[in-house]
Parts: sequence; C-alpha cells; structure tokens
Amino acid sequence: MKIIAYDRFKPGVTMDDVQPYLKDEVSNVWRLWKAGIVRENYARADEPGVVIVFECDTVDTCRRYLDDFPLSKAGLLDWFTIAVDAPWPIENLFAAGLDIGEPFDRTLGSNA
Repeated sequence: MKIIAYDRFKPGVTMDDVQPYLKDEVSNVWRLWKAGIVRENYARADEPGVVIVFECDTVDTCRRYLDDFPLSKAGLLDWFTIAVDAPWPIENLFAAGLDIGEPFDRTLGSNA
C-alpha cells in the first residue's frame, strides 16, 4: 500500500532547531529509499517540510518509520499520513461512445 506522509514543524520550531539533525534525517530517508520503503520524496512548496511516499503494508508500519526519524525523535515535527490505493478503473465510469480523441489536453485551445 502506498502511504503519503507529510510533516509540519511544531509551533516555534525554526530551521536553526532543525539544522543539527538534517544529516541524520537525510541519511535515514536514503536508507529507507534504498530498501524500497520510501518511493518518492519531495520538498514542500507551500511551507518548510517534506512529502514522502512510503510503500508499507499498513499505516501503523509507516508510522513506526516516521517515529524513527531523527526530527521526530527530537519532537520537532508532526506527521500526517494518507493511505492511497489504485483507483477503480476509470474506463468503467464512462459510456462506450465517450470522446477520448486527441488532443487530450484541450486546455491549450486550438492555437497551441
């Protein structure tokens, strides 16, 4: 199962508080990536933090990995998780005559 996890600094936490842990934090993510547990890793664009996509059997297993992160152990982060699954086959929702011809992206208009 894929689990999307994102963090938020706890109130009052600054980058100065986080800095001493970053080397160990990144090493931990890399180790999990090499093990196939972390599938994707992103920096948040809206605020400081990360979004990590895990491959785990359960959310509880993912939480164990999250709790083991150095910044988590230091009490600097709150983690949020969303379990996701493959979508129901979209084709089953549409009538056979549905227009799926090119151009697929019609937001560009006819001048593109």
